[in-house]
Amino acid sequence: MNAKPFGLGFAIIALAVSAVSCSSANSAADDDNCVRATDSELDALFTKWDDALQSGDASKVAALYRSDAVLLPTLSVPIADTPEEITEYFVNLIKTNPTSRMEESFKYSECNLAYNVGRWVINANGQDVEARVTWVYRYENGNWLIANHHSSVNPQG
Repeated sequence: MNAKPFGLGFAIIALAVSAVSCSSANSAADDDNCVRATDSELDALFTKWDDALQSGDASKVAALYRSDAVLLPTLSVPIADTPEEITEYFVNLIKTNPTSRMEESFKYSECNLAYNVGRWVINANGQDVEARVTWVYRYENGNWLIANHHSSVNPQG
């Protein structure tokens, strides 16, 4: 009767050792497929986004987002989580003749994932709106695409 628990325990340990071995081998192979963004590449991604915004073509801006991206915009309440909603948000934003600039940013990148977080100013209808912003990028098919974009007006005080 004691053979079953011992046998089961031994099988669990063997499975765990096997999983660790496989994950170690896979992580070495995965490192070969990892791309990490440099700070200058993240700065260039912001410039690319801003250039698309300045083009006046909302579809150019929306094309920088993954198909499953989530946009929590600065100047609108609804969350945009479909390509159509993201495009619609930028159609409306572009009508305000927006400009934007980063004031301060903190950048970090790991395997096929990168973050640019900081403070920015977006000007809409001639009024500066100071806000906090987070861009999360995923690298896929040779491109960095925006997976999540959140911007919120700086709190007063």
